[in-house]
Amino acid sequence: MPLPSPLVSRVGRFLVLHEESFAGVGISSNVYVLREEGSFYIFDASGHPSLLSYLASAGIHGSLISGVFLTHGHYDHVRGLESLRDYSPTAYISSRDRQLMEETVRGYPSCADISDASEVLSRLGLVSIPTPGHTPGSTCFYSPDEALLISGDTVFSDGYFGRTDLPGGSDQDMLRSLDRLSSMSVKALLPGHGHVVSECGSRHILDALSCARGMLHG
Repeated sequence: MPLPSPLVSRVGRFLVLHEESFAGVGISSNVYVLREEGSFYIFDASGHPSLLSYLASAGIHGSLISGVFLTHGHYDHVRGLESLRDYSPTAYISSRDRQLMEETVRGYPSCADISDASEVLSRLGLVSIPTPGHTPGSTCFYSPDEALLISGDTVFSDGYFGRTDLPGGSDQDMLRSLDRLSSMSVKALLPGHGHVVSECGSRHILDALSCARGMLHG
């Protein structure tokens, strides 16, 4: 049976494959796609082992994917790498989360630390920001020119933030990460789950920080 077409929208330069697209696998993540000079760059790989089929439905062929940037190592953000093995675009992830990723995707042939991605990210107009708390290696990706933040499971819209009660989570790290993000200018917020925000992203982050201060301080 063919897979359904993905639910797709666009925010600025980014194509959004919404998490609702990836039916039948339980929880999944949103997937963000950036095209630059004929190549595609993927941000988070969903929880679906057939991610490539969904990408193909959106006009993205595996041979044109030049890199995959992972916000952290949980299965619902990395499992789609299984479908990319034949093309093996480099998967960039914090070394602090690589073991976590490999619990789901064993022996992926091309993996590098996020610190090795600075040149590629610079060409894309992005920088990586360490935001531990949900996991030790959680990472956000920020476009200063667009005031756009790909936030993984660190912060979501409507004042929500990532769980800290899973292995490797830290209340104090989460508070520090949210505090850091709250000082940045964010217009568009592209989270790992939930709906995408195209305006006033900073307000959502401030709401999450306020909520976290109340909840995580008891």
